[in-house]
Parts: sequence; structure tokens; C-alpha cells
Amino acid sequence: MSPRGVVLCVVALAIAGCAADGARGSGSTLPPDSVATTAAPDTSAEATSTSTVVAADEWADASSLAAALSEIEAGIRAPGATAAELADLGRRQQLAYRTVNRNPEWHAELLELVDPVAVGPLTHHLVARQAQVDHAAGRAPGEPVTEIPAWTIVAPLAADELRGYYAEAEAATGVPWQFLAAIHFQETRMGRVVGVSSAGAVGPMQFLPSTWAQCCAGDPTVARDAILGAAHYLVLRGAPADMRAALYGYNPNDGYVGAVMAYAQNMIDDERAYLGYHGWEVFFASSAGTVRLPVGFTAAQPIAVEAYVRDHPDDLLPAT
Repeated sequence: MSPRGVVLCVVALAIAGCAADGARGSGSTLPPDSVATTAAPDTSAEATSTSTVVAADEWADASSLAAALSEIEAGIRAPGATAAELADLGRRQQLAYRTVNRNPEWHAELLELVDPVAVGPLTHHLVARQAQVDHAAGRAPGEPVTEIPAWTIVAPLAADELRGYYAEAEAATGVPWQFLAAIHFQETRMGRVVGVSSAGAVGPMQFLPSTWAQCCAGDPTVARDAILGAAHYLVLRGAPADMRAALYGYNPNDGYVGAVMAYAQNMIDDERAYLGYHGWEVFFASSAGTVRLPVGFTAAQPIAVEAYVRDHPDDLLPAT
């Protein structure tokens, strides 16, 4: 049995549900626009981040979007970029790629128009997206998501701290750190979502307590322990010799595996890609549209999406 049970897969909720029996089992996921954590929640006003605001018509064509992608990817790779600047670039990157997702007719043109610095990242993003689309093809649409889960959204641990935990796990197991970062990103947006899945999976890497007890040591809700645990579990499933098989063992969902492989390869090609992913926020696909859940959001019980949007209209993202 995999580590998890029903999960909080962050990247795929609107496109594909997490499959049964993996590290976590079956359950709902976050959308490709969406996303979950381990740090102690900080619900102070100061902790609530402000997302970069993008007007619905800011990227009205492939040309303007290509220019934005080129600027963002170059900024992420700028040697002197501060943590605050990188966080802003990551948020802007997430919004730009959301626009990419929503305009498949632009994809070929975008690849022609973006600067060389953005070609690789865009290519890997399109591969990740296509894996999710292919996995969902032919499936009946699920019921509209009308409630936001009982989550708390917290700030992620610092990029350097997490990077150290990934490196420690790689040294202990041989699992390339980029795959651990990609799983962490896919599962909980690097630990932003604190919540228990419907099957009881917990922590930033989403382990079922029963699976954790069989494979791992420490506390699955603590980032360092969970990352090390994920690496050890992947080894049991065939890593590092066969990462695709190991990822399928972690979550037997082809869309999930394809996305994690693509995100990991982006970081293998250029490790600074990790700094962009670290800035992505929690977007939740719902019947009302895509809702941004900021740091500081907390719900002891599920909340009706319509009620949340009514009270927080600025957190409903533009439809285009």
C-alpha cells in the first residue's frame, strides 16, 4: 500500500483525481490551477500574502504572454534576486502559466515567441499539463466542487531550508532532490496546505499513518521527516533506478506521474526553476471558478464556495 490514502494533490484537481492505492490512495486533487503544508499556521494579518494582481486582459494574446513569460523566467534566474522578488516572480509565473493552460491554441506560437530562457520551462510545463489532460481524456466529469475543504493555508518554509532537506534525502537514498521537490510541489505547493485528506493522509508529502508506520520514521507532518520518508518510500518502489515506476508506486495516476516527471526535469535542467515553483500559491478549482486561498486562510469545517467568494470577491480569479 502506498503512503497516502486520499490526498490533497495540488496540481491536478480540476483535471484528474488522485488514483487509488498509491503512497496515498484515491481522492480529490487540486487543479492545475490549484494546490496544501507543515509549518505551524500563522494567521496574522502580516502573514497573509498579497498575490500579484493581473487584469483579465493583461495577456490578451500570445505576444504579450510570451513577453511576460520571458521576463519572469529571466527574473527567476537573475543571480541577485531576493527572496521577496522570487516569491513575486513565482506568483506571477503561476498566473502566466494559468493563462497558457487556458489558451491551447497559443502553445505553438508561444514556443516560437518566448526568449530562449523560457523555452525549456514552457516546454516542461506543457508536458506536465498534457499528461494531466491525457489522463483525464474520456473520463466523465466529476461533480462540481461546491465546498472548500477544511484547510489552513500557511507560508512555506524558506526555499533554502527545504532545499537542504531535499539534499539530505538525496544523500541518504540516491533519489534526486528534484523529484522530491516536484512531489512536494504537486502535493501541497511546498507545504502551504495543512489538512487531512478524506482517507486520512497527512502532512506535506501526504502519507497515510498506516503506510508511514511501515516505511518511515519520525513525524509525517514535519517537513524534514516527510521528505526523508518520501525518499525512502520511493526507494521501496524502485527509485532511483526507475523513477517513473517509483512515482507510479507513490501515486498510480499517469497524469500525476507525467506532471511530476516534467516538473522534476525542469529543475534538473536548471535548478533555479525550483525558486519559481516555491512561490506558487494555493489556487482551488470550484463550481464558482478558480479561487485563491491566501496564507492565513483557515477553516475548521468545509466552507461553501459561493459564501467564501461573496465575502472575499478579490480571491476569485478572472475567468480569462
